[in-house]
Amino acid sequence: MEQPVFNKELHIKYWRRCLKSVLPTEYTSTDSSRLSLGFFILSAFDLLGVGGDQLDRKDVAGLKQWILNCEHPNGGFCGSPNHKYPSAYYRTMTNTPSDMDPANLPATFFALMALNFVGKVSEVDRKKCLRWLQKLQRPDGSFGETLGKDGKIEGGRDMRYCQCAAAIRWILRGDLKSKSQKEVEDIDVDGLVGHIRKAETYDGGFGESFEHESHAGYTYCGIAALSNLGRLPGSLSKSEAGDEPSTSILTGVTNLQDTVRWLMSRQVNYVESDDEEDDEEPQSKAKESSNPASSELDKLAAAGLSLEDTYAIGCNGRLNKVPDTCYSFWVDASLYILGQSKLIDKDGSRRWLIEKTQHMIGGFAKEPGYPPDIYHSYLGLGTLAMLGEPDLKTFDPVLCASQEAKSKIEGDIAEFLEPDAPGKSVWDNIALMGGMVPAGPDGKFPKFWTDSEEEHKKMEEEGAFPLQRFAPQNVWSGEI
Repeated sequence: MEQPVFNKELHIKYWRRCLKSVLPTEYTSTDSSRLSLGFFILSAFDLLGVGGDQLDRKDVAGLKQWILNCEHPNGGFCGSPNHKYPSAYYRTMTNTPSDMDPANLPATFFALMALNFVGKVSEVDRKKCLRWLQKLQRPDGSFGETLGKDGKIEGGRDMRYCQCAAAIRWILRGDLKSKSQKEVEDIDVDGLVGHIRKAETYDGGFGESFEHESHAGYTYCGIAALSNLGRLPGSLSKSEAGDEPSTSILTGVTNLQDTVRWLMSRQVNYVESDDEEDDEEPQSKAKESSNPASSELDKLAAAGLSLEDTYAIGCNGRLNKVPDTCYSFWVDASLYILGQSKLIDKDGSRRWLIEKTQHMIGGFAKEPGYPPDIYHSYLGLGTLAMLGEPDLKTFDPVLCASQEAKSKIEGDIAEFLEPDAPGKSVWDNIALMGGMVPAGPDGKFPKFWTDSEEEHKKMEEEGAFPLQRFAPQNVWSGEI
């Protein structure tokens, strides 16, 4: 069977329209979560290989400022500039109530991820954001969405908030191997893991919260959160020392086999329904459909196919539901994180996305016959990247972004945790620009700032430490 074709240029055009054009009226209701749209658009460009250097510089600078304008003075981010008072207001007010245009948890996650494409996470007030994150956690370990009057936690006990909280924690502090707990606030990790465990159901899936039905989206959120916390069971998680996690550490996914089985059961063969009704021969029609297996074989034979040919394999979110583009992501990503990607019907999943939901104008639809939208278009793109589509970058299912984007965040974390380590200092950036650098706090400076070692010794003897211009190089390759 001929393999379906992924039209990369068509998708680039679609995402350029999303960035440059006025979005359809249906997006009006998403104003409070506009940062999520910003992340999807920027990350889509990244996956397609359209980096910041290929976008207009003014656009990149404007996007960066737009994201930073959503940062709340009390920590976190608001959903869009329309949901935050002008910065000048906060400068003229004292004791600003926290319930006025409060920051919210999902917006903060999307803001940090979006900023990673047009700037650096280090431009955010890291410690203030982490303190704000702490305040959103309830005693039972769950997270709310916003802080209301008198610091009251607002929002349900939603697994999506658990995923956002765990991701924000990782983005801003990593595994915290170099700074003490006193320097950087932390959430109650065991409490969060315990809450996630309570949401695991009898069949192995995870619900929105405890006593809720299993759902593929919530299952992904629970698994991704545990991954960011380093609390997946067995060899799936590594401790901070790089060894297997101690049995004393609380982990999630209490029955891995059941969880994998439940996820596998979400893969379904997509069969286009026949909308034509034959009222004249209802009995005959019922007779034809009495043997589903025989009916399927007849359809395959009529199309010149056999059982060996690849089906279009979609995924549903719950039992007896129709397949949907976004569930292909939630299910496949969960299996990848759990180290079970070999169980995914990759050819069938690819055929479902490209043949059935890829739209003629670019992007992906929720289901066949629907128009494309930003949300499903990004998750469809992410799924293909995860499956190894040649025209897309390598994908990290935990952060829902490219591996390259994750690596950049890891670099920011390293700078934060070890600011004086080789290649991670602010001086490194100055060096690469060939700038003017003063002497260090001890009155000395790296010998490679001077023209020669002899000159360095002479200046040490004379006690003269002027500013020196130096050529771009590996700044910390010399001794101080």
